[in-house]
Amino acid sequence: MNDDGPCICGRLRRASRTLSRLYDAALAPVGLTVNQFSILRNLAQLDLPSLNEIAERTAHEKSAMWRTLQPMIRQGWVAAEPGRVQRFTLTGAGRERLDLARPIWMETQGRVSQTLGEREAALIDLLHEIETHA
Repeated sequence: MNDDGPCICGRLRRASRTLSRLYDAALAPVGLTVNQFSILRNLAQLDLPSLNEIAERTAHEKSAMWRTLQPMIRQGWVAAEPGRVQRFTLTGAGRERLDLARPIWMETQGRVSQTLGEREAALIDLLHEIETHA
């Protein structure tokens, strides 16, 4: 292998930033980033997860997850349950925000899916393989 070819990591990072900007712009009218949307969506599916559990589920570093959760707690979208191991839950306001954002996310997801066409399933499979075997 030569070092003149494209860097796979660099290409994936650029594609990820491009997609994040697309989703962030779409979700901006409801005051969310795609990262916040993902966290709210995961909290809606989990039963009082710890910070570690949320970070693991979303493939974030624990400290980065905490920094992302803090403004969502201040907004009243997420509640932190007291205890030796702090647990988090989606509040009613968080559920409302998620409900407002979901159709926007679905429309954006549809646009990306349309761009990918028949290659979408193969891309998802490849990304899963990278996540589990790299």
